[in-house]
Amino acid sequence: MKIRGIIAAALALTLLLCGCGREIAPPDIVSAAPEYDLPPVKPAYPAGFDNETFDASPASVASLSPALTDIIFEIGMSGRLVAVSDYCDRPDAENIPRAGSPARPDIDALVAAAPELLVTQSPIAATDVLTLKNAGIRVLSLSLPDSYASLCELYLKLATVFYGAADCDSVAAGALSPLDSAILSAQELQKPAGSFVIVEAYADGGLMLSTGRTLCSDMLSVFGENLREYAGDYFTSDEELFDIAPDTVFYSDDMDEDDVEEVFPHSKLIPIDMTLFERGTASLAGVISECEEKLK
Repeated sequence: MKIRGIIAAALALTLLLCGCGREIAPPDIVSAAPEYDLPPVKPAYPAGFDNETFDASPASVASLSPALTDIIFEIGMSGRLVAVSDYCDRPDAENIPRAGSPARPDIDALVAAAPELLVTQSPIAATDVLTLKNAGIRVLSLSLPDSYASLCELYLKLATVFYGAADCDSVAAGALSPLDSAILSAQELQKPAGSFVIVEAYADGGLMLSTGRTLCSDMLSVFGENLREYAGDYFTSDEELFDIAPDTVFYSDDMDEDDVEEVFPHSKLIPIDMTLFERGTASLAGVISECEEKLK
């Protein structure tokens, strides 16, 4: 009876508060879209790689590497360049102030340019790094690519710096698309070079051959197999080359073809600009396409 009395009293209080005899309308139900229907929002920053973290996209940058300068142009951030290397030969960068090289950086020019970030592919002396740091300039040293995979990684790192984690993948992929297209086209030829070697330059007593641990060898492997892929050392004399009979010889275009033909009389000879591999950017698409045409 006591329980019934409590229930009755509670019901009477409810009727009093809501209005005697008035119907109690059910509460409005607002339907919300399920959380799984909404794509997750990926913040652009902080973003980083290795031990580097960036809280925002740098508003200004200086580059002591012509290759990194090229990539900055390719990812659409050339407007942020305030200084470039003395060795930069881009016509569209001729009006950007020069700041020396990694071996001999022009510290005064860099401090005057006052970039938020300085990028390089060669070590800078510790004393210079400290001077730049004290001037509020962050120094980012990136490795030279020795394979197609590490070249892609280089593009992704610079895209991460300037675009953050949200868009870096698409930016890097867009900049690399000409090179990707050239590689895919070359793959359709199904290894037309067969076995090959790469003659980099002259050396005492003969020719210098590149091993497989280089960007050049890795990229040209789309056309065949480098016979020096697993070599520990360079060949430096014609006598050492006597037993090698590659189907194709890629050689530096600043060498005399007769000298190469004398050592490899039965091989197809293809001159290429080796300096482009030293620079290492998506412009290698032109080299791949040129080799493809010569091997057809």
